[in-house]
Amino acid sequence: MESKWAKKLGEQCSLDPSFLNYILDELSESCYGDAATAKTAIEELTLHCRFNEDDLKKFISEVAKNCPIDAKKLYRAIVESRGRKDKAFQAIYKAGRPA
Repeated sequence: MESKWAKKLGEQCSLDPSFLNYILDELSESCYGDAATAKTAIEELTLHCRFNEDDLKKFISEVAKNCPIDAKKLYRAIVESRGRKDKAFQAIYKAGRPA
């Protein structure tokens, strides 16, 4: 089932909405079930970091290897990457470190 959110973002980024829903579920599970923050993180990755499907698959795989990760901390680190893919991937490790 496609959500309105996934359909709209999919149109903006040329990504399959069902894939975006899958990524949302995976990120939410890895980040303490915080779906709202996971949505904003995916939006940041796709709209500003220009992640494509392969990039998102790699990102989610790395998140899963390093979970659990605090979603809010991950989102802040993604925003701090300022649209750079390499820095966005580093956000996973930054968010996974204890404060």
